[in-house]
Amino acid sequence: MTDTHGTTEADGMTDSHRGAPLVQATDTRFDTPLELTSGRVLPGFGLSYETYGRLDQDGANAVLVCHSLTKGAHAAGRRTAQDARPGWWDAAIGPGRMLDTDRYFVICSDVLAGGESTGPASTDPATGRPYGAAFPVVTIEDMVNAQRRLMERLGVAQLHAVIGGCFGGQQALQWAISHPDAVRNAVVIGTGPDTSAHTIAIFSVLRHLIRSDPHFNDGDYYAGPGPVRGLASALVAAVPLWMSRDAMGQRFARRTVGGQPPRYTLHAEFAVEAFLDNIANQPRPAIDPNALLHLMRAEEYFDLPSRYGSLGTALKPVTARTLFVSYRSDWRYPPEETDLMHQVLLRQGTSSRHAVLDSPLGHGGFLYEIEALAHEVTPFLAGEDAL
Repeated sequence: MTDTHGTTEADGMTDSHRGAPLVQATDTRFDTPLELTSGRVLPGFGLSYETYGRLDQDGANAVLVCHSLTKGAHAAGRRTAQDARPGWWDAAIGPGRMLDTDRYFVICSDVLAGGESTGPASTDPATGRPYGAAFPVVTIEDMVNAQRRLMERLGVAQLHAVIGGCFGGQQALQWAISHPDAVRNAVVIGTGPDTSAHTIAIFSVLRHLIRSDPHFNDGDYYAGPGPVRGLASALVAAVPLWMSRDAMGQRFARRTVGGQPPRYTLHAEFAVEAFLDNIANQPRPAIDPNALLHLMRAEEYFDLPSRYGSLGTALKPVTARTLFVSYRSDWRYPPEETDLMHQVLLRQGTSSRHAVLDSPLGHGGFLYEIEALAHEVTPFLAGEDAL
């Protein structure tokens, strides 16, 4: 995506944000430089975001939703009559739902290097061509610092809450660490204090699949067809990351395609194969391949003990009431790792709760099993729980 944005950093907050319709999709441009963790500097950047509900006059009811790895800013509703794709968290956002838009002004922002904000597909002002592989590596910390500028533009000095799962949970944690005065409540779902070697290994497999596509061209593919097949293979390989063995067993078992007897063929024989084939044959890529490479790297660099010297030092700035949610069957970010952060916050006197849920989906539970999640999140955001 090239940088086509509706406002500039000097525009500031307008009344249109407070009187916005339920779904408001916006691209906005920031023209002052952003220094990155790597030491490189973005001369400017754009963020794509959506808003749902209305911002109170005092700006105190804003909830920032941080998306998971490939989901983006389209979290709820429909953008236009022509674009009927549902939001990735439709069941969680809306009137009377977990993030009640009659009560909260909900914001979901795409991240730096994401598919709709400034990233590898954007124009490099130094060359006039897409950045491609030359786009600087960004971290979760960089993404959160960019989001902070967005909140300031929207007139949100302090978020009522920041919430996210997995990659989004890392952002929520980083918000509470980097900008403690700007967050009253943090909901951190399916996230640990760092990214394991096992996840890094899996991401490495996905990178190999993308880069092995003959159209990858070292990341400089925007004038051609691009590594469509390599990306499709990577997305298929990623399914077991979020769908557990039990979930696959419950959904597909060993059923054959169409319930037919075995055909003794090397083509798709089982229902689970047909499901994966459908993902691979989607009519349009779900995300820019270069963007996926950058997002995976950002998740891999997330390592609180290493970045700050220890987990205790990392979490010391946190003042937000914090709700950790983990899933008993999540092998990527198991509950015992999440609990390390919960215990640190308790020891330092910060209000913290850790809810462990059961779900056959494991790591992907927060995306699809909203009722169980809402049972924990709704009272927490309303301040009704006793921590």
